Amino acid sequence: MKPAIFILIVAWIVSVIALITDLLGYTASMTLFGRTGAVLTLFAVVLEYKISTKGQKNTSHKPDGRISLGAVGNAVLLTDGEKCAQYFAHISVILGTFIWGFGDLVLRFTNTCQVIPC
Repeated sequence: MKPAIFILIVAWIVSVIALITDLLGYTASMTLFGRTGAVLTLFAVVLEYKISTKGQKNTSHKPDGRISLGAVGNAVLLTDGEKCAQYFAHISVILGTFIWGFGDLVLRFTNTCQVIPC
């Protein structure tokens, strides 16, 4: 799970760098920033999946079998660090989706503010 967190942090850094380069005019349009939103969402979903499947590989339960009370007591709980990572992944999915969908509008908004005083 640690590599997934690291890759998601790198994706956030790349998204910020793409935003800065797009705003400074190194690219013709905001397509680079919008595309990083898609990558950011993808890596956040991978982290969500890693957290949700924790403990599923170490179980002896069969999908259509009965569950004993002892097996229920062996439920896997998330640590505080994993809860923080899960919250970070949730926020990253939401913001990455907004960047993916509306990232190209940031340049239009900044160009409008330069022509018309905000």
